[in-house]
Amino acid sequence: MIAALMLLLLAPDALGEVKKAYCDPVLLPPDAPMHEPTGDEYFDDAVFIGDSMMEYMEMYELLPTASYVWQIGMSPMSVGRKQFRVAGSNEKITTYEQAALYHPTKIYVWLGANGLDNKASEPVIEDYEKMADELIDHFPNALIYVISPPPMSRERMSKEKYVVPGRYRKFEGLLRELAARRNFYYIDMYHMIADADGYMLLQYSMGDGFHLNRTALSMLADYIRTHTVPYPEGEENAQ
Repeated sequence: MIAALMLLLLAPDALGEVKKAYCDPVLLPPDAPMHEPTGDEYFDDAVFIGDSMMEYMEMYELLPTASYVWQIGMSPMSVGRKQFRVAGSNEKITTYEQAALYHPTKIYVWLGANGLDNKASEPVIEDYEKMADELIDHFPNALIYVISPPPMSRERMSKEKYVVPGRYRKFEGLLRELAARRNFYYIDMYHMIADADGYMLLQYSMGDGFHLNRTALSMLADYIRTHTVPYPEGEENAQ
């Protein structure tokens, strides 16, 4: 009992050592304020990091001036191990190095769905904590936004019996807490497309019960445009 208490007291959170992202001193995380839609110029120096969901965001050009760094199947656990080939050479660089090429002052992260399909909420959050440290180390002056993953459809979850809707609901709450703890701004995509039982509403499915269609992704883009934090004038870029 005493040993367990000592470990708790020595945890980074207890000592105030948890790494925190840059944030606006007035518009504090995790919630970004609602306002009229911002223009494309806000996303000129924004990088969106994600999995195949982000692929479709780029393909549909919903935020056309943003830069995208994604790979199919990428998860909070694997993001640091994924590699990207440098154009015109055989050199490979990491996700973070690829993102740094765009000199971002804003970073949007949409990861977690590839993880919740085979792990409980808590281990995926642990992976997110490690990823948070990496993001803050690589981009100490960037505003960081995190987007909650959508649930799967009822049919898809019933086929994959190890997945239950409560796992996504619980993860959404834990991710919001992580955002507050790490000074990340939080975007709740989960509640935009989940029904009362925690399944994806069918009108937002691309057809496979997992990926979101253009209607849902347009909703996300509209929400992002109306929930931003201004980057202070005169600040240095993240890289």
